[in-house]
Amino acid sequence: MNTASQTPLSESPVQGGKNRRAGKAVLAGAVAVGLLAAGGGTFSKWSEEQAIASKDIITAGELSMAGTTVAWKDGVGTTIDPAKYQIVPGDIIELHASTTVIAEGDNLEGTLELQLPAQLQQEIDALERAGYVSYDVTLTSGDKSAEDSYPITAEDNGDVVTAVATFTWHADRTTGSDGENVTKSLSGTKLVLTQQ
Repeated sequence: MNTASQTPLSESPVQGGKNRRAGKAVLAGAVAVGLLAAGGGTFSKWSEEQAIASKDIITAGELSMAGTTVAWKDGVGTTIDPAKYQIVPGDIIELHASTTVIAEGDNLEGTLELQLPAQLQQEIDALERAGYVSYDVTLTSGDKSAEDSYPITAEDNGDVVTAVATFTWHADRTTGSDGENVTKSLSGTKLVLTQQ
């Protein structure tokens, strides 16, 4: 038995160079495939884009009022100045407020209302419950009419709507000096247009 140490045969310079070059090529190919699979190139999943509606736009509508006018009248339709007119039991006075409604929107729904200041409304409500006065609001435009709240749609666009608030002081319920020299401010009375 030969106990001499065995020395592996060394590769020839030509053969060793070929193996190293082949190994580097395989390694570079594996790295390239890995990069492509990770999204670094066209090796990822297929996809495509197409622009749509590039010339289309969405436009918002509008809900507003224009050209509001106000007038006060007595029970027979005569125009009065509320700063000078002195109401007495049995009188009827009317507030007329008109506005042009701008209502643009395919599914637009809203309401138009005449609102008194909260404190004044509460006082009138109490007097009405006691039977001393009557207070009614009617809103009209052409043949369309509503009590208290006028419904608005796009069909009302450009229409003039008039709110008439009628205040009646019942003489048969007033005794003694009830209501004399009373002053009430109407500041804060307004038309309110609201989307529903």
